[in-house]
This record gives sequence, C-alpha cells and structure tokens, in this order.
Amino acid sequence: MDEGKAALYAATIGFAAAVIGAAAGGWASWKAARHGADAAVRAAVEQVKGQAKNEHAHWIRQERLNAYRIVLQACTDFMTAVQRLETQALAGTNTDELHQLLEQRLRDVELSTSPLHLLGPSAVHAAALRLLAEADSTVDALTGWEYLGDNTEAVNDLRCRKALATQAALTFTEECRAVVGAAGD
Repeated sequence: MDEGKAALYAATIGFAAAVIGAAAGGWASWKAARHGADAAVRAAVEQVKGQAKNEHAHWIRQERLNAYRIVLQACTDFMTAVQRLETQALAGTNTDELHQLLEQRLRDVELSTSPLHLLGPSAVHAAALRLLAEADSTVDALTGWEYLGDNTEAVNDLRCRKALATQAALTFTEECRAVVGAAGD
C-alpha cells in the first residue's frame, strides 16, 4: 500500500469518525435538550396547578368572608330591631310596625344564612342554623306580647331568648374566625 492510499484511507476513516462523532454529539445534545424541555414543561404545569389551587382557595375564603359579613350584619340589624321593640313594648307604646320590622329582619337573617350550606364548612353552617333558630325563638317570645310592662314572665322569657341569640351569634362569629382567621394571625 502506498502512501497516497494510506492517506486516503486515513482521511476516509477520519471523516467517518468525525461524521459519527458529530451525529452522536448531536443526538446527545438533542436528548439533553429534550430532557431539559420536558422538565421545564412539568415544572410549569405543576406551578400552574399550584397557582390555580391557591387562587381557588383564596376565592373560597373571600366568598366565605363576604357571606359571614352579611350574616353578621343581618344579625346586628335583627338584634337592634329586637331591642327597639322591647323598649317600646316595655313603655306600653304601639309595636305593630316594629313587629313587622322584626319579622323582616328575621327573614333577612334566614336569607343570609342560606348560602353557608354551599360555602361551608359544616361547623359554620351548623352555627348559622343555631343562630337562626335562636332568632326565630326570640321572635316567638315577642309575638303576641303587645305590652310587656307588667308581664314579668314575658320579659324574663324575652331576655333569656335574647341572651341565647347573642350567644349563638358569638358562637357563629368564633366559627367564622376559625375558618378565615383573625386579624394578626
């Protein structure tokens, strides 16, 4: 074999090695790039899932907080109406309009508690149902008592029911605070 053929064989083998080496290197680079891209996609998908979960939890907290505020405002309005009716009934003045107002405030409490069944949790819903029951009981104590002035039994019954309604409102507030947290938590 002469030097020319040996150089040609060496050049052919060198070229083939360079092509094979470039192909192997390219394949390895492609494989690494694909692995990196897959990892980036998985990370992005996980981030989006986590963000969606956090956004949903935030939305639920906001909806609950809004519903709880509405119930507490309805309860405050109800208790104010009870106090006004009690004051006028003890004074012996006509309470017909206040009875109608009290019935409306009771309906407001009832309407405000209805979304809590959907928003949960069940402990808050149960506390809201107890609050509604105590409010209804308070209205029952006032129904039929046009004049409370000399009726000690009726006055005591009303005050007891008001205390139970107040306690139910406090329990409801505590259950709400356990769900949404208190300022400074």
